[in-house]
Amino acid sequence: GVKTYMWKHWYRSELIPLYGICVGAVGICSYFAGRALKGPDVVWDKKANPYPWLHVQQNENTKLLDPNNRFEKTWSRDRF
Repeated sequence: GVKTYMWKHWYRSELIPLYGICVGAVGICSYFAGRALKGPDVVWDKKANPYPWLHVQQNENTKLLDPNNRFEKTWSRDRF
């Protein structure tokens, strides 16, 4: 049946690292795509919030990493 077919053709010991790398790459791409879509320069609703980057304060960090620790808090999208 299906179980024996899957066991024969999909489960090979030499393919396990390839599966792991593909799953890891898809996970990392999904994480960064999600972060990019939540950024202040992405406009989701042109009527309610046409300029979301105007809601970023002077002391808020919008980047993933702040190596100099210059910002007091991290910006987060409160409305779309």
